[in-house]
Amino acid sequence: MNDAIQLLLNRHSTPAKHMSAPAPEGEHLDLILRAAMTAPDHGALRPWRFLLVEGEARKKLGDIFAEGFQRRCPDAIPALVERQREKTMRSPLLILLVAHLKADSKVPDWEQMMAVGAAAEHMQLMAQALGYGSVWLSGDSCGDGWVQEAMGLLPNERLVGYLALGTPTCEAPERSRPDPWAFTQEWIG
Repeated sequence: MNDAIQLLLNRHSTPAKHMSAPAPEGEHLDLILRAAMTAPDHGALRPWRFLLVEGEARKKLGDIFAEGFQRRCPDAIPALVERQREKTMRSPLLILLVAHLKADSKVPDWEQMMAVGAAAEHMQLMAQALGYGSVWLSGDSCGDGWVQEAMGLLPNERLVGYLALGTPTCEAPERSRPDPWAFTQEWIG
């Protein structure tokens, strides 16, 4: 129990530039994906799909991100386009977080999206528990219809971000956390 408490209170992101190989694989990757299945999910819809991107596929995704950026910003300098391309190469494994929304469900889209977020957080916690670094990334590419079409996503799907995973190359810095009571009050009607 104490380990679980410490994991939750010390959850952190590892910047992708501070990750290297090896990435989670085999049993560790299986545990990370299984953790996602424990997320709160009204109606047990499983409104998600996870796409694993590693090796050369990271370059292909980077090319899509770069082209999408160039389409959104046709006057961008080449260095900015290249920066979009290299984002996918900073860590050895990406898990793309795809919301696969069920329109015919009584569960509203916003609640399904929250389930996807909870699944992603569970994967991050499991990765940290196993000694891996992770960070949840997003950006304009995630909301870009052309990027999503180029990736082969379905019309009812949306890329909501991606987890970059790998082995941390440095210790996580100490983080101060705000007092939760500054954000909490009693509602009395």
